Amino acid sequence: MRFRAKHKACRGCRCCSAPENVAAIAHKYNLPLIIDSTVATPALLRPLQHGADIVVQSVTKSLSTSGFSICGAVISRKNIVSNIDNDEMKADFCTYLKLLPNRDNGPNISAMNAILALNDMRTIRTRMDLVSLSTQKVAEFLESHPAVEKVEYLGLPSHPLHPLASQYLWLADSEYDPRYGGKVNRYGHLMSFCVKGGAKNARDVFDAFQRIYRATDLGRIKSVATIPAISTHSQQGEEGRKLASIPDNLIRLCVGGEHPDDVIRDLEQALDSLNGKKIIATSPEYSAGGASSATLK
Repeated sequence: MRFRAKHKACRGCRCCSAPENVAAIAHKYNLPLIIDSTVATPALLRPLQHGADIVVQSVTKSLSTSGFSICGAVISRKNIVSNIDNDEMKADFCTYLKLLPNRDNGPNISAMNAILALNDMRTIRTRMDLVSLSTQKVAEFLESHPAVEKVEYLGLPSHPLHPLASQYLWLADSEYDPRYGGKVNRYGHLMSFCVKGGAKNARDVFDAFQRIYRATDLGRIKSVATIPAISTHSQQGEEGRKLASIPDNLIRLCVGGEHPDDVIRDLEQALDSLNGKKIIATSPEYSAGGASSATLK
């Protein structure tokens, strides 16, 4: 969640974006602060420690990296702030959800979804360490590539929110890890980059991916990319995408567990297609990972 204060030129400043300050504003009006921490995961961020009342996670994504299970999670502190007159709910929000709305109205996940998710979650800290390091390397490669206009990744010092992210994104228990011997920042697996030359060039690069999976998903053990303007935000309209800072030449990339050099090699050969280098690609029978809608050859 990012909060914007009334004054301008405040992008990334601590006074506007620090979760403690956002929580203070919410609590001033007797509202709970709810944080979606799906991308960071508990391996990098614990929002309850910074003033949040409720945390939601799409377990289907980063926590359940295989993508085989479908479920979500709600984590809450006791005695949350709320202007709803329900003492039982405020005293223990998660137990209230479990015993009343969830029991009466559902949905409850199946046993198979639960065991698949729990099995994946056992490796969350190790995975987030790995994919964060890989994404850092990929982002640095893209930032130096002549065909790339802009790279958005919190781990890059050039990102305006890098100082703020560095205050809050830490690998859990890294101070007890003999490999590090202290607290280390990790910035996650999600990034984006803009291809020079507009939407057509971005689409050409996207359709040239060989290893990177083309889909709207994220948090998988395999690297996944999509073009938000034609997938996740296609119904938002040009004005809406402009307000959300989502240009039509932007590719969202979630780096998976492959060796980062393999991901970089795929990005490199796809970007080379802009210089006329022939890309040998097989045609899907009906689409390319859902988001591409690649033209059959």
